[in-house]
Amino acid sequence: MIILTTKGKTYMKNFMIAAAIGTATLATPAFAGDFSGPRLEATAGADDVTQGVDPTDVTYGAGLGYDLQLGKVVVGVEATADNVFDRRDLGVAGRLGYTLNDNVLLYGKVGYANWRQVRNVDTEGLRLGGGLEVNLAGPVYAKAEYRYTDFEGGVGKHGGLVGLGLRF
Repeated sequence: MIILTTKGKTYMKNFMIAAAIGTATLATPAFAGDFSGPRLEATAGADDVTQGVDPTDVTYGAGLGYDLQLGKVVVGVEATADNVFDRRDLGVAGRLGYTLNDNVLLYGKVGYANWRQVRNVDTEGLRLGGGLEVNLAGPVYAKAEYRYTDFEGGVGKHGGLVGLGLRF
C-alpha cells in the first residue's frame, strides 16, 4: 500500500494535468497542409561568428510568428530572440514558403537583426535564411533552419538550428 502525503498529492495532481495536456496535444489529428495561424517555437543549434567576438558556438532561443497559407504558398512574419541570458540576438523577418506536400513546408526568409557582442557592442544587419518545417501531430511541428546575418563592420554570423513549435 502506498501512502501519499499532501505534498505528494500536489505533485501527482500536477503530473496528471501535464500528462493530460501532453496527450491531448499529441492525440489531436494532424491538420494536413495547414500552415496558417500564429505559432510559438523553441530553437537550439550552433553558430559561427566571423570578425566578431563570440565566446561560444551555441545558440538557443524562441520565436513567435504568424503565417497565412494561400494554396501552396505560405507568407508570414516572425520575431526571434536568441541567447538572451549571455548575449542577445534579436530579429524580425518576413517568410515566404512553398508546401512540398501536405506536411512539409520549404521556406526562405529575409529580415533585420540586432546582436549584442560580449563587450556590450551592439551591431545590426540583414538576416537571410531558409529551412524546412514539418507538421508532426496536431499543432506540433519541427523545423531545421540555416541563418546568415551580415552585420555592420564586416561581422557575419552563420547558424544552423533545429526547433520544435506549436501552431495555434
